[in-house]
This record gives sequence, C-alpha cells and structure tokens, in this order.
Amino acid sequence: MKNKLNFSKRNGSLLLRSLCCALIVIIGSTTLPTAANVVAASATVETSPIKRPAPKYPDYALKHKLEGAVLVNFSIEQDGGVSDIKVMAADQDGLFDASTILAVQSWVYHKPPHKIRNNYAAIEYVLSDTPNVSQFSNVERIQIRGN
Repeated sequence: MKNKLNFSKRNGSLLLRSLCCALIVIIGSTTLPTAANVVAASATVETSPIKRPAPKYPDYALKHKLEGAVLVNFSIEQDGGVSDIKVMAADQDGLFDASTILAVQSWVYHKPPHKIRNNYAAIEYVLSDTPNVSQFSNVERIQIRGN
C-alpha cells in the first residue's frame, strides 16, 4: 500500500512539473507589446501645426532689454489640442515661462491617430541679430522678436 501511495505522488508531481513547463513555454512564445515597440510606434507619427500663435514678448523684458529662451515639452492630443505642457529649461529665472505656456496652450495641430507625447520646442525671445540665449539642439526653434 505504501509503494502504491509513493508511486501516485511521484506521478502527480511529475505531471504538475510537466504542466508548469508547458505553461511557461506557451506564455514565453506569445508576443506582447513591449515599451520599446509602443515608443517606436508613437515616434513615427508626425503632425503639423494648424494654428500656432507666437508668445507675447514680456513688457518687463522689453523695458530692460532682456533676451532669453525657454525649452518646453508638450503632448499633442487626438483632437489636435496641446496638453501636458512643461518648461524643461529657461533663461532669466522664468521671466519668459508664463508667456510661453500661454501661447503653447493655444496651439492646434492636425489630428493625430493617437496622443503624441514628448514634443519639444525652444522659444527664443530676442532683441538683436546676435542674441545671447541658451542654445538647445535637436528641437524646433521659434524666434520671437521684441520691437
């Protein structure tokens, strides 16, 4: 009787291990979307602006002849509107931030198939032909001239 009990425990244990191994093989062979695939898919989608009013050059900066740049990050929603606006870097301790954010909030793009995150633009507020502003590379640069 004891031998029959040990035999059935061994067979049950062997069956359980076999099922676990089969399950691991099945799960491992299915393709699930990875973060890299999702990012790559969203990186290929491009859209162009429909309406992009320029920021207003702040009065204080004009009066004191100050130049500067703001690097802004934003998302483009499926309806073409802009969201998730963040100032990533700025000259002049944020003097130009509010003007930049107000303008970017009103930008409208052609409707993308899905939300496009991590769009960057460098808004440069300049008074001269040789401005003294931070230079941001690999982003769209938009110059705002003070009069």
